[in-house]
Amino acid sequence: MQDISTYRHSSDAKKNIIRSVADKLGQPLLFGILLLLTVVAGFFAANGAAFVTFGIGGALLCVMIVYNCIFHPVRGYYLIIIVAFFSSFPQRVINKDLPISTFVEVLVLFLFLGTYWKTRGDENSKGNLLKSGITIFVIINVLYFIVEFFNPNNIPAGWIFSSKRYAIYILFFVISYRLINTGERFRYFLKFWIVMSFIAALYGCWQQWVGFFPFELNYLKNDPHEYALLFQGGVIRKFSFLDGVVTFGNLAGSMAVLTTILALTEKEKKRKYRLAFVAWILFLGMSYSGTRTTTIMMPAGIALYVLTTLKNKATLMTLFITIMGVLFVMFAPIDNPTLNRMRSTFDSKDESLNVRTMNRKRIQPYIYAHPMGGGIGASGVEGMRFNPSHELAGFPPDSGLLKLALDMGWVGLALNILMYLMILYQGIYYYFRMRNEEYRRYTIAITCCLFSVMVTMFAQVSIGQIPNALFFYAVLALIKRLMEFDEKERTILPHKPELAYI
Repeated sequence: MQDISTYRHSSDAKKNIIRSVADKLGQPLLFGILLLLTVVAGFFAANGAAFVTFGIGGALLCVMIVYNCIFHPVRGYYLIIIVAFFSSFPQRVINKDLPISTFVEVLVLFLFLGTYWKTRGDENSKGNLLKSGITIFVIINVLYFIVEFFNPNNIPAGWIFSSKRYAIYILFFVISYRLINTGERFRYFLKFWIVMSFIAALYGCWQQWVGFFPFELNYLKNDPHEYALLFQGGVIRKFSFLDGVVTFGNLAGSMAVLTTILALTEKEKKRKYRLAFVAWILFLGMSYSGTRTTTIMMPAGIALYVLTTLKNKATLMTLFITIMGVLFVMFAPIDNPTLNRMRSTFDSKDESLNVRTMNRKRIQPYIYAHPMGGGIGASGVEGMRFNPSHELAGFPPDSGLLKLALDMGWVGLALNILMYLMILYQGIYYYFRMRNEEYRRYTIAITCCLFSVMVTMFAQVSIGQIPNALFFYAVLALIKRLMEFDEKERTILPHKPELAYI
């Protein structure tokens, strides 16, 4: 036994030496590459080739981010999130399409390698992720996604295209669990997402209150069809610096639910008021996006919170305020383009709503006849791109649930719905089981936030866009982490009274 212990210690020592050497070699190599690129950039700038200089500047940034992903994964984790938020902004500035979203996927691969390199031997990174019900259903859905490749109706090109991003989200799910392994790191994670979402919402409000920058208008007018879709009710729908109005609306709406519940459960007044202000800006950003489906996000998230905490007096007041707010939006005698757009969500006479209803009824026989669907990427724009002759090619799903039913069949739809139910069950179950009030606040806020996103899947594809999907899959893993934090505290300090984090 002593020999085995000695061998393990020597093996760990060798690994630590290798990591130390790698870190020492990595920094000089990084600085050498940066110096070389800087000299080359200066040369091209002096000779009038400024576009090459910008390209080299981007290369410098890429090298820096990749380095952090491998050698400093926690730092690289947040750099990836920042890049994901601003992935569409540079192409609007230069009016050219850039594959930055693909770059985000590549960065996640480097981060995955760096995470396992740097966290080996870290006791905090270990846990029981596989014992989570959410994880089990995530794995089941991944296995079914693989089985879809053998679907007789499948389009190989569409499956490969979709599988790349799906794999990245699953990797991010695992990475988040391994990196966000302490209570302090989780607090920073949540604050970071709230701050980034607030900045995005504030920029969307700027577009509404002040107007678009010239380069944004030029980018929109280059695509008349896209401009026509965004110009509704006499105003242009706002998209902030994200890739579109749907992504912006879903991000602002879901984070408005999160921050509202955190504000309601906060005890310290200054922090409560700050969270309330952030929630208000997020709500305004959501409304300015003109995404009608997001109108239901706040009522849905608050409704789940009310049902979960019905005995609380503050909850009853929240319910009253929410009902009054909905009534104001729906019936206030105010002629405002933003309010009119939100009211049209529930207008049964709306033409686009009726067209979507007719499309669903028309395609139902196909869904019943194909339990595994038409194949991944068979419907909508993806179908036109990868297999124009497919029966579903070009059919507008206009709904995340309908797209699941078309591409993966009613079997795939059922598995995804079961996963959503498991997310709600596990979040609510953990909320009632936890003793630490801080972790309980986070758990119920995240669960209600995720529920608001799930509700929107009925009318749009709201799970899958960057950066929203990164948050979605990250918190799926971190719900389990919060429970582990609570259990660990009960084990270490079983007699210490629980204190709320304020």
